Amino acid sequence: MEVTVPDNKEVESKEAAEPLSGRRDDSDLKMRDSYLETGKIPAGLAFRKGLTSILCDPWKCLFQYMPGPLGFKLRQLYYRRKLGSMGKGALIDPNVEILGPKNVYLDDFAYLGRNAQLVAPEGYIRIGKRCHLTSRILGHGGVEIGDCVAGAGIILSATDSHQGGFRMSGPMVPPDQRNIKKDKVIIEKDAFIGQYSIIMPGVKIGEGAVVGPHSLIVRDVKPWTVVMGNPPKVIEKRDKVKFD
Repeated sequence: MEVTVPDNKEVESKEAAEPLSGRRDDSDLKMRDSYLETGKIPAGLAFRKGLTSILCDPWKCLFQYMPGPLGFKLRQLYYRRKLGSMGKGALIDPNVEILGPKNVYLDDFAYLGRNAQLVAPEGYIRIGKRCHLTSRILGHGGVEIGDCVAGAGIILSATDSHQGGFRMSGPMVPPDQRNIKKDKVIIEKDAFIGQYSIIMPGVKIGEGAVVGPHSLIVRDVKPWTVVMGNPPKVIEKRDKVKFD
C-alpha cells in the first residue's frame, strides 16, 4: 500500500518530509508517573501546563465547535499549524478530537467527520486522499490508511493484553503493571469499515475489502472481500473499483 503524506513545511529533501513515529512528551510522562505514585502533580509542571491551557484552550474550543463554512476555514488554519501535515482541501468537522496532532497526517481532501477521535500522543496516524472517517483511532502502534477509505468503526493499534499476569484496568495503573500490545494497522485503499466494527492491532485490511457493521477483526482481511460478524465470515466478493 502506498500512502502519500503531504508536508506543510518547507523541506530540502524527500527524506526530510517523511513522518517519524512520534513519542510522548517527557513532561507528560513525568506528570503521569508522579500522579500515579503520589496522587499529586508537580507544582511547577502544573503551572506551566495550566498557563498554556488558559492561553490556548479558549481559542481551541472556538475553532473545534464552530459550525458552517467559517468553522471549516478556522479549523483548516488552526490544524495546518498543529498537524504533522494537512493536504489541500482537507476538512475537519465540529466536535472532532485530535490528541497528539503532530503525529497525525491528512492527505488531500481527507475528511474527518463529526465525533471522530484520533489519539496519537505516540506512534502516528496517516490518512490518505479522499477518505471519510468518523472513527476512533488509537495510533500508538502506527495506523496507515490508504486513499478513498471510509470508516466509522474503532481502529486500535494498541491494547492491553491479558497475557503474562499483567493488569488490564487502563491508565490509572502504573506502566510496569501493564502489558500493552502495539502493532501497526494497515487499511489499504478503497476499503470500507462499517459502523461499530473493531480493528485490532496488527491487522491488515486489504485493498477494496469491506468490513460489515459490528464485526471484530483480529486477522487480516483479503482484498476485495466482504466480511461480517464475530468471528468474521466472508459474505461475498466485491467488484474491483473501475477508476484509477
